Amino acid sequence: MSPRLAALLPDLVKGVRAAIATVVPFFLARALDRPELAWVALGGWLASLADPGGAGRTRAIALVAFLLSGTSAVLLGTLAAPSPIASVIVVAAIVFGASLARVLGGAAAAMGTMISIAAAIAAEATRSPPLVAAGWFALGAVWAIALASIVWPVWPHMPLRGPTARVYDELAQYVDAIAELARRGERDPAAWSAVARERQRPVRAALETASTAMVELRARRFGVSAVGANTRTLLGEAEAEFFKLIGYADELEGRPATDGDLAALTELAASYRETRDQLLTRRAGTWRPDSAPTAPSRLARELVVTSRLVVDVSRDLDVLPTAEASHLATPHVVHPNATAARDALSWRSPAFHHAVRVTLTVIAALLVGRFASPKHAQWVSITALAVLQPYLGPTLVRVGERVVGTIAGCMIAIGLIMTFASPAATAAAMFPLAVIAVVTRPRSYRLFVLFLTPVFLLVADRGSPTFETAFVRMLDVAIGGAIALVASIIRPSWERARLPDAVCDVLDAVGAYVTTAFAGADRAQLAAARRKVGIALETAEASLERMLAEPRRLQHGAADAVMLLTYTRRIAAALTALGESHRHVELAPELRAYVLAELAAAKQFVATGERTPAREPPAGVDPALARLVHHAELVGRVATSHMLAA
Repeated sequence: MSPRLAALLPDLVKGVRAAIATVVPFFLARALDRPELAWVALGGWLASLADPGGAGRTRAIALVAFLLSGTSAVLLGTLAAPSPIASVIVVAAIVFGASLARVLGGAAAAMGTMISIAAAIAAEATRSPPLVAAGWFALGAVWAIALASIVWPVWPHMPLRGPTARVYDELAQYVDAIAELARRGERDPAAWSAVARERQRPVRAALETASTAMVELRARRFGVSAVGANTRTLLGEAEAEFFKLIGYADELEGRPATDGDLAALTELAASYRETRDQLLTRRAGTWRPDSAPTAPSRLARELVVTSRLVVDVSRDLDVLPTAEASHLATPHVVHPNATAARDALSWRSPAFHHAVRVTLTVIAALLVGRFASPKHAQWVSITALAVLQPYLGPTLVRVGERVVGTIAGCMIAIGLIMTFASPAATAAAMFPLAVIAVVTRPRSYRLFVLFLTPVFLLVADRGSPTFETAFVRMLDVAIGGAIALVASIIRPSWERARLPDAVCDVLDAVGAYVTTAFAGADRAQLAAARRKVGIALETAEASLERMLAEPRRLQHGAADAVMLLTYTRRIAAALTALGESHRHVELAPELRAYVLAELAAAKQFVATGERTPAREPPAGVDPALARLVHHAELVGRVATSHMLAA
């Protein structure tokens, strides 16, 4: 099996399971002339989309929560359906609670959207007996859960092997980018900063995802298995390699790359990809270097040696080594808790603001839908729910993708209506569409909507759509997208107001890393400090990207934010390079005080606009620390000459 197909396999499996959960009850509804079985298809489809994947315990909790919440939403929605006022109140309450679930993470946010969609559909089902509709919906959800957990479960360690393979794939791409700059002899700091900004974030995100999967998988298993222990070792080594790569890139930026450096980078990329392939396919590869590393840098030689050990471990996942190669402690993963949920109920919380906005939008969509599209009013509200995001920029993108994908999907649905008349033929045509919709969901929202639309038309319209239904669907999507767009513009949640806080968090994290490094902390403490810097940088970069999607008048200070994030990242990289090179360099207290003072001055200016007089850098600094001093000076210069004040 090719690595590309192996990476796609989990989504293919999930897509086939979702198609079975949806198409089988759909076929029975048509063949037996039992339209109420469409609720089974709807429950199976939404439960399949709500499946978060990952460790079994996490999936079980999420799916049971969806079963109970979704069934309750259908029951309440159908009970209130005969009364227009009651149905609006019930749906609004469900949508508000489901929207607040966003604070519990991405999986909870996706599940909240599915529950809201179920409630919106049920609120328009005036002819469905409440207990019957809820019972069939619950049966569909149970049917999907049984398929995913009992009939066709995933491999025990794939929830960890897959994310760990993704880490090594991102590391290989990071190495490729470094190698390209090194081959060109690039001396422009902007080019190196762009690589750091674009390639380090995916590595950090992949590491956090894999670390979460590792902790959850380990928590539900007793004892030690060879595959689990070796995969955890590979993940620990990936994080160590990442820190060293940051330092090595910082080193190459300051000097010309030699042939030994280029050979080391080539081998590193091949080694990381070999490890990725072993984790995904478990098939022996052919690549195996046996020559001694020739790179002039100690960091490069350590990277190469460790990468070769990693390849060996990946080839023998079933064999426990005499001692684990990783020297890092298990990463600590912070899960959402009751405090986060309580904070979300504060009026100052962005999550609370978004929940109120979504609720009011759904109310407007329900009312407009009943006037503009009496037979399919739920489609207007479903569209508004699906495209409305907490920020204006992503909402604009979602609206465009939803409209384009729906129009193309309706064309496919019309073709199905014209071509297939029998229930069996229609179900056979729906099956691959459902599979492809699930496969494309994490990759392209536009494609997901394209393949989802025909399936949704057939299921939601009780299996008997017409040409008129397809055209009404296009009109309803346009109306729902317009309502969501208006809602996002009225009292929008501007990212410009939050960017200074995100930049201040980066400055605090880098300051803590400086303090930890100068205090002579051990490797575990340094790794924890680096992780906090990486998370803060990722959050600030995401905030900056959202701000750049806002109106141009709100983008003032963006260039200064980019500069501050660039220089603070370089401070962290310089410390990482120093720590991983194992060179004994005296870290004078005066240097520590200077770096922290520049970071504090930058934070004060970003938060309040107050300037601090420029400081002179300490004299007689060790050449190995010159880059650290230079980057700290640039941070202070940005804070005293630019305008990123809140």
